Amino acid sequence: MPEVSKHHQPDIAHHVRQAVAWLSTSAEGENTAALSYAAFELRFAVERLAIHYWAALLDRKPEEQDLRDIESFKRVERRIYELGGHQREIDGHFAFMRIVFGAVKIEIPFLTPEIGALSRYWHECSELCHIAWPLSCAVPEVRKTAFAALTEISETLSAHVQSLGWPVLKDAAFADLRNRFIAGEATADDVLAHVQRTGLWARAEFPDGRAPQFVGEPLPPSETNAAR
Repeated sequence: MPEVSKHHQPDIAHHVRQAVAWLSTSAEGENTAALSYAAFELRFAVERLAIHYWAALLDRKPEEQDLRDIESFKRVERRIYELGGHQREIDGHFAFMRIVFGAVKIEIPFLTPEIGALSRYWHECSELCHIAWPLSCAVPEVRKTAFAALTEISETLSAHVQSLGWPVLKDAAFADLRNRFIAGEATADDVLAHVQRTGLWARAEFPDGRAPQFVGEPLPPSETNAAR
């Protein structure tokens, strides 16, 4: 059975682990205080994941005024939409990157962030952090519903914190191709043709200081392009 840590950790999965530990001690919702603590940790987990996305999209070292954004989940949510586009653009960006990753055979969990779902989870967890929850949890169906909801949220967040993250494109031509793909002006075949013509390789960099390493299989430029 997972154990609750007495200390906060900065890694992206920490609060999900904490929530899972509290859920495991809740006796499927019968220990109602444990559900409150699980909800609190899952709300932290949502905020931590959102900040993970925001930091990737910011693509630079945060400045003092940037850090004010993380004081409010709604502000982080707005900043993600400002920097990454609304959900249609987000879906298209991740669909584009799946084509690219497939071309170099990168087989790593890669889920599309659903910002609206994160917002919904945040609000659902917040409900269990207010007085209405302890006043209503004597009703068996209320406990059962809360446990099921928190379990589903924890499973979803667990999958997302293990996902690759939010790739940011810095090559202007590649970003333009991505934009045309999202707009329906380029197809998956167009994307593959581009990466086959120009060549592509991928390298993983780690925030813990480990040496970068190549991932997948490098795709050399096509002979036609190489001859130019």
